[in-house]
Amino acid sequence: GAPAPARRRSSGAAGAGVATAGPYAADDLGLSMYAISPDVEVSVREFEELARDRLRVLHVFDRVCSYDTKLDNMSEFKPKLTKDLIDSQLMMNYPATDTDMDTFDTRKAEFVRRDAVSHFVLRLAFCKTRDARDWFLRQEQRLFVLRFESLRPEAQEEFIKRSNLKCRKFEMNAGGADGQGKVNLHEVQRATPAAKIYRGDGAKPEWDSTFYIMPFYEVDPRLIASRRLVVVNGNAYVPSIALKLILAKRFRDALAASLDVAFTGLPRALTDPRIGGFLRDLQDYGLQLLVAKAANNDDVGEQLTLDNFEELMLRSFPPCMRRAVERQRETKKHLKHAGRLQLRPFLKECGFTIDDSMKWWKQELCRDQTVDAVSFEKNYTYDVEHTYGKKGHLQGQNSFGCPKIIGFPAEAAGQCHGCPFKCLDVPGLRQQMHKWKIPERTVLEMEKLVNNGKHFQLACVEYFKALHTGHEGDGVGNSPGDFFRESCRHYARKKEQAAGASTTSPTKPGAAVAAATPAATVAAAAGPQGAA
Repeated sequence: GAPAPARRRSSGAAGAGVATAGPYAADDLGLSMYAISPDVEVSVREFEELARDRLRVLHVFDRVCSYDTKLDNMSEFKPKLTKDLIDSQLMMNYPATDTDMDTFDTRKAEFVRRDAVSHFVLRLAFCKTRDARDWFLRQEQRLFVLRFESLRPEAQEEFIKRSNLKCRKFEMNAGGADGQGKVNLHEVQRATPAAKIYRGDGAKPEWDSTFYIMPFYEVDPRLIASRRLVVVNGNAYVPSIALKLILAKRFRDALAASLDVAFTGLPRALTDPRIGGFLRDLQDYGLQLLVAKAANNDDVGEQLTLDNFEELMLRSFPPCMRRAVERQRETKKHLKHAGRLQLRPFLKECGFTIDDSMKWWKQELCRDQTVDAVSFEKNYTYDVEHTYGKKGHLQGQNSFGCPKIIGFPAEAAGQCHGCPFKCLDVPGLRQQMHKWKIPERTVLEMEKLVNNGKHFQLACVEYFKALHTGHEGDGVGNSPGDFFRESCRHYARKKEQAAGASTTSPTKPGAAVAAATPAATVAAAAGPQGAA
């Protein structure tokens, strides 16, 4: 890089001068096409941390941007994405002070290292299946476009040159002619509706005055069909605002080819004892990881019992568990092995004692005429005792998380288990949600999440929000237990607020004290989050 004194002389007297000029004005801020794998050494711990940080960012992109978000509109989402990118050190800014300039080269080198390592790790993890590839390609392409848009115009031009894109700038003044006198800027602008730049606030759109010329076979045919550019004598005249789409297409095509290469090296990576297990976890659960606030496992003040079961099942059970209970009752046929395996530890986690579980399972299973008291004792009591650590390895059974339940085998005839958002087809899902009186607007949003991105956990969050008015779904979506606890906290807060409101109404002093006592009890039982 340039020596520090030169950087300070070119920066001007104020920070604004640095923002508009300086030796780094044309810097690409580490933007890369990832053509070469990094030749660096990292510890196993850093290997995993870098991959997790990038995966978290890609999931933020997936949540914030809907499935059909166009790449043209990525700048609209930048305010929602910038914080996560900076926190994960996956985005750089131009230096704004002399101190920033002095450390810029060092910070950029570290950024490039982190960015490259994390990208190539996730390449290995997401190269196995078609769904994983499509998801990874979509999020990485969005990240690339957002970074490209963050570059200054001169930096974008330098990046284009280094990308070996066969194009040159259309150098001419408005109304003039090119070297052969065939095309002028005004004609190109009028023939390219996409060259209009809308500034917002009802202002009149402006014409993009910067065009690039490239062979027409270098551009996506869809851009020609949608009149995003003009083709004259075999040359495509591309407005600068559409150039990012061509670069993004080249980036995606190159990355798709690289995933084929990564797949050939995947077996060797999986057999490496240092990273094989981590890569397998990413393959199994990477698409289902939901970036949500950590759930609070404190006592929520309300435990599941035989007395309140019917109320809490309708109010606080996640769809996967509620559906299993209701199906067993409707068909009067006992749940098969996978359904019982899914439900038993959940009931335990929600508060059922071993005696409660024995009584409940005996009552429910004996609805089936093929199960009587004798066969229950013979075939099912062991499983309940095993769940509570009374039999088998004596360690008990923990409730499954959402990724595990989503990964359950498909249902066969007579079975009911797994995640309903995955195992039910669209008509079946609509019928189930309408039966539970979920609003049509929420059902449509669920269908969109499931069909366009397989976001089963986010669809479950929408279900939660529909039943818990005013709740944003924070802390929900990682496990059925989190769903139940957050639901109980929500209703505990509502009960506390109702009790608090009653104490503010005119009443006798003694009654006010009596009314305040239950509220205080609920607040104490709900814990810090419930009392907030």
